[in-house]
Amino acid sequence: MFKSDQRPPERIEQLEIRIEELREAIQRSRRLMLAGRASAVIGPALLVCVMVGIINFTPVRMIVGLALAIGGVVLTGSSRASTAQLELSLKQTEKERSAAIDSLELIEAAGSVDDPGV
Repeated sequence: MFKSDQRPPERIEQLEIRIEELREAIQRSRRLMLAGRASAVIGPALLVCVMVGIINFTPVRMIVGLALAIGGVVLTGSSRASTAQLELSLKQTEKERSAAIDSLELIEAAGSVDDPGV
């Protein structure tokens, strides 16, 4: 994924940018999943309203209701799968970042907060 000739700080920076991109993509995917759920509820509700007679029957309303119901289910399922894949990628990228930070072999400075001698 990354060039092996990169210095660790550059690699960490790229991983952090990738993590931020993945978080934004997860949020977009969750919003799409919410829109899919709403469509999956609104579509059948429209069909029920047409059947009960609350709304006048027209072929367009029936088609819109069916399209919302089917499209909502498809969008929800697709977004759920995408979200799961993105979350998996996020965890993997965070592990890579942690490994890159650990490879820096940082040393603790004297007088740090964790040092009881302060």
